[in-house]
Amino acid sequence: MKSEHLLKKANILRDFLSRLLHKAKPIYLLLIFAISIGISGSTLESNFIRIPIIGFHDIVDTRNPAEMPPRRLAFPIDYTKQNFSLFLEYLIKENYWLLSSQDLYVYFINKSQPIPAQYLGKKPIMLAFDDGYKGVHENALPLLEKLSVIYKEKGKFVLFVNPHFLGVNMGKDFLAHTTCNDLRDGYQKGFYDVQSHGFTHKNLTKISGKELEFEIAKSKSELRKCMGDLDKNKVIGAHIAYPYGASDREVEEILPKYHLTGFLYDDNLFRVNRLKNNYRISRITVDKNTSPRDLIRIAKKASTLRKKGWF
Repeated sequence: MKSEHLLKKANILRDFLSRLLHKAKPIYLLLIFAISIGISGSTLESNFIRIPIIGFHDIVDTRNPAEMPPRRLAFPIDYTKQNFSLFLEYLIKENYWLLSSQDLYVYFINKSQPIPAQYLGKKPIMLAFDDGYKGVHENALPLLEKLSVIYKEKGKFVLFVNPHFLGVNMGKDFLAHTTCNDLRDGYQKGFYDVQSHGFTHKNLTKISGKELEFEIAKSKSELRKCMGDLDKNKVIGAHIAYPYGASDREVEEILPKYHLTGFLYDDNLFRVNRLKNNYRISRITVDKNTSPRDLIRIAKKASTLRKKGWF
């Protein structure tokens, strides 16, 4: 008897739902479907974003004899202006968002602000340059300036700088370093995001105690001394890329006093949902053997930012 009673109730409920769906206007059903798709899309947007963070060092112009052997030594970390130009123009033309380190932190790590509407539909990527070499300012910055005029798009280069070497140029056996005025120039034009790379480029995992804290603290304070008057939001020096890509527990225990994030070299894409430690952000290494095609292939793995909500 009990089972017959339950069956009768189920049949009544089924008939009611059938009549309701039959009478409902198609637009309501579409609305319900759209909302369900929007909910799943929002979850995907927040959890599965992939961002390539690509690490360069010096940029050299092969057409300038002063930057080529025998007048200057060649280094494995050199990347040519000609190859970089091909890659950069691809990114600008194809609607990529060239992130600053603070963009990455605010919108994807801390998520303290929603992604601005003008960046929806774009692919996020970060182009970083370690050590503060002069070639970045002389060869890479003019390319970004030119492309920003042509395509009406403006992006950032993230410069991880060792302040101890600002303005140092020791001749052909060494790479010339950018000056404080160079950094200020690129920053005032809106193209540079200037961050820390340690004070003297020491491997932070091979020093400890006061020496370790000095390398971290001095780098930030010197960058602020160079550019602090331009930095109303105190973002300069708020992030660090580890010299040699090396970090350990002792380093990471000190960093929260000085920096919001730390960048490794592990040749992995940065995946938002996999980040468990702000001081272990993945970066991909570039050297002279990395072709523009290789870089474009990596860039294509970036997620396209979708509007959160219904679609």
